[in-house]
Amino acid sequence: MRRALAAVLLLLCSRTAGATDLAVTDAAIARVPNTPTAHVTSNVAWQNAWRNERNHDAAWIFVKVRAAGGSWRHASIIRASLQPVARLLQPPSIAVSPDLVGLFLSAASPMRGPVTWSLDLTVDLSLIRDLSADTALETRVFGVEMVQIPEGAFTLGDPDPAALKFAAFYRSNAAGSPDGLIEIRSEEAIEVGAAMGALNYQVEQPEYQGDRQGPIPAAFPKGFRAFYAMKYELSQGLYAEFLNTLGEEATGFRAIHGGREYYRHRGTIRLEEGRYSATQATRPANRVSWEDAIAFADWAGLRPMTELEFEKAARGTSPAIGHEFPWGTSTIDRVRRVMQPNDDLALSSSADEAQLSDVTRVEFGASYYWVLDLAGSVWERTVSVGHPAGRRFEGSHGDGRLTGYGSATNEDWPRGDETGGGYGYRGGGYYEQRMQATDFNPYSPIAYRRFGAWGQAPRSLAYGFRAVRTAP
Repeated sequence: MRRALAAVLLLLCSRTAGATDLAVTDAAIARVPNTPTAHVTSNVAWQNAWRNERNHDAAWIFVKVRAAGGSWRHASIIRASLQPVARLLQPPSIAVSPDLVGLFLSAASPMRGPVTWSLDLTVDLSLIRDLSADTALETRVFGVEMVQIPEGAFTLGDPDPAALKFAAFYRSNAAGSPDGLIEIRSEEAIEVGAAMGALNYQVEQPEYQGDRQGPIPAAFPKGFRAFYAMKYELSQGLYAEFLNTLGEEATGFRAIHGGREYYRHRGTIRLEEGRYSATQATRPANRVSWEDAIAFADWAGLRPMTELEFEKAARGTSPAIGHEFPWGTSTIDRVRRVMQPNDDLALSSSADEAQLSDVTRVEFGASYYWVLDLAGSVWERTVSVGHPAGRRFEGSHGDGRLTGYGSATNEDWPRGDETGGGYGYRGGGYYEQRMQATDFNPYSPIAYRRFGAWGQAPRSLAYGFRAVRTAP
């Protein structure tokens, strides 16, 4: 086996307090002679991994390959196994996605703590252009920490009547008035509007809250089926690495660090000597447009999250309470993972994420499933049920391949920034130091949909993104 050109070391790490230091390192590639395949090896490690009786976290791993000096291409993973090691403290579960775009790596048995694994992947090279037997190859292996959201029923809405003015979902009676909350028990189509048992919501401005039309088709992901959500919002460091794999024309569309106010409002991405980097790599990426967001999702083999999935990821299977935030209380007083004076999102206490539990999740701002920062950081863009373009969403996954201009290619995904529709905002957004809090911002309760269907906003200092993937 001929050893080809190894890739640069990649560290997609989280360094601020309360983060988990996911690192994908020592990526290397070796051609398999007389075949259109290659072996890709890398080490994957992170702190505070877990598997318990309810759910687990996982690393979503995907591979890019190029002929030396050429364009980066997404590589299909044909097989995945572990490199031989002397001793394996924690056996992993390795699940390659059915479309071969990536794999989920997680602990196979109950545990809590650090994990380290060395992967040996067989990848398909057939899509690499101008490839000959002597062509040197480069590879980059990427990892994103995800949290499993298990299959099961859950509740939409908020029992506090005050939530109705913020377009929270409710179960309708025959006259269209509230008759309790909605329980999602399957992925079947959902009737919408003024009909007994239908999903309904109040609308003051349809462009913001939605058209109150339906039905929500069976193909629209509703959160009942299991899926994985990014544990953290898209970071500036990961977005910079995304940019580093795009062509020159594509970066012209996808670079988010333009505008005279970017560096005054938490932005740290810079272009130096032809390479993008972020001074604060773990800081949530703000100024992300919808087109930027879905391009990243397609590139990573993920997809956008729906607003129903947002409520599932936040509340889980626990009963809804009035004015409920993702950490399970109706107040923000005990949350310690907050925007710091230096603009980093970090813990303002001495706690470490190893201490995250169902008892302490309020302090960490963690959801029922331990997804972090679903409120109080940057606005979470989600696919909306309040617009025809959103209801056409079928939950297709990205394949890792963008257009030459850096755009996503999935036909069922909502499109457009200033003139588009089909997506909206959840969770609230932190705009600036000492901003005055409102009823829905910067901490927005789980069910609040004040801008749940507003799909006409470009980049802004408080707009971010979190991608998901349906479980294999």
